[in-house]
Amino acid sequence: MAGFFCFISLRLMKSFIIYPKKLGTRIYISMLALLLASFFFIGISTFYNFKSQNVEYHNNRLQRKEAAALSSIAYYLKDKNPQEFNDTLIYTLFKYKLNELADIHNLDVVLYNLKGELIVSTNQEIVQTHILPNHLDLASLGDLISDENPVLLHLSFEGEEYLNSYHLVNDQHDKAFAIISIPYFQLNETYKRDLRAYFVALSPIYIFLFFGASIIAYLLSKQIAEPIAKLSSVMGKAALAKRYMPLSWKSSDEIGQLVSQYNFMVKELEMSSEKLAQTQKEFAWKEMAKQVAHEIKNPLTPMKLNVQMFERKASVADPEFPAKMKKFTTSLIEQIDTLAHIASAFSDFARMPSSNKESLNLSKIVETTISFFDPLSSGILKLDKDCFIFADHDQIVRVLNNLLNNAIEAVSEGDTPMVRVSLEKGTHKILLQVEDNGSGIPLELQDEIFEPNFTTKTSGTGLGLAMVKKIIDDLNGHIYFETIPNNGTTFYVSLPLLKQKA
Repeated sequence: MAGFFCFISLRLMKSFIIYPKKLGTRIYISMLALLLASFFFIGISTFYNFKSQNVEYHNNRLQRKEAAALSSIAYYLKDKNPQEFNDTLIYTLFKYKLNELADIHNLDVVLYNLKGELIVSTNQEIVQTHILPNHLDLASLGDLISDENPVLLHLSFEGEEYLNSYHLVNDQHDKAFAIISIPYFQLNETYKRDLRAYFVALSPIYIFLFFGASIIAYLLSKQIAEPIAKLSSVMGKAALAKRYMPLSWKSSDEIGQLVSQYNFMVKELEMSSEKLAQTQKEFAWKEMAKQVAHEIKNPLTPMKLNVQMFERKASVADPEFPAKMKKFTTSLIEQIDTLAHIASAFSDFARMPSSNKESLNLSKIVETTISFFDPLSSGILKLDKDCFIFADHDQIVRVLNNLLNNAIEAVSEGDTPMVRVSLEKGTHKILLQVEDNGSGIPLELQDEIFEPNFTTKTSGTGLGLAMVKKIIDDLNGHIYFETIPNNGTTFYVSLPLLKQKA
């Protein structure tokens, strides 16, 4: 039984060490391993306890039998009263008496003379098989000869353990005349039988305890691991939903304290997140306000100067007044149109990324958009047919207009713009390329090209490419560029391909 529990325990520990499991499983296996290990050590302790008690019991039993045999011999010698003992007399006196003692006490009895020589034995077989010697080694029985103390030896023969006692036999004058040897062969039979009966009786209890402890270990491991798993699940859901979800736990134990700390942290994070969002929003509006103010201030300055100059120099009597008035109003209207354009650009950027998406054939939109530009300043390198995407039509047109306008305006004054457009359909993506022959983008400006407030034009709002990037990002696409100084820039737009039903 102990060996069985030891084997199971070792198998569980091996599974625990070599094949790591979840926390609950590790706790469950550890508790079962500890339980089985306790069963094993209880079994080992019981075994050795039984064995030691058995040895003590049989030692005492042999001593009692030995004392009874010596008392019987002393009583027997009272009637005989021999004057002097020799081997022949001892043999004659005890030939039948020893057999009587052996039958009464269920023992084997052997008598030796004081020189250690065999005189008589009730069982010749144990002498012939050398379980007991024909001649004693008196040197090994020193205490018996010198101090007249009995000697008890633990011996074994062919793997069988037994006891053997040696005691001096005294006559009626208390003088030793022989050595009696009593072997005891019942050493292992009783305790093995009792031990077997003990384990058989306890087996149902051990099995009941094992399965009961297994259930309790399972429930405890589940009780420990389940809140942690729930905490992990809630945190995962919160991350997906981008919101904070508190936990509830009824007990105030260690797990309850962990849940309480988690809820406190969630509350703090939520407050911090709200503050951060508010701060970011305020910062964004401040930046937008600064940009709007800057863009509006640019045309207002020349407008103010023109009005002041016209006020000082204009006169109705001046024959050139109508021409000056025409020039003034024309300039004023241009600046007002610029302000209106700035306002529209910021309004469009603020409305992003609201859209009305539908299935669009990008090939046709590219072809139609290019036709509005000067045919001498743009051209088609490659245009794959039926490149369908899922997007807002107006936003795609806005993207194309921005890219084409930027490509044309990137060319230095005096050079002829050469804008090349290509559209390639892949397995899952569509790649749009817009290539110009401009001066390229300087290295120090490349990291800021898609920033909302970045522009290289004196009349620009800096929102064109920022708006384009927001549209492309909203479509799960990607925009990037390659530029060569004094040679041109190529913008690449990658969009997901919408598969059409056959």
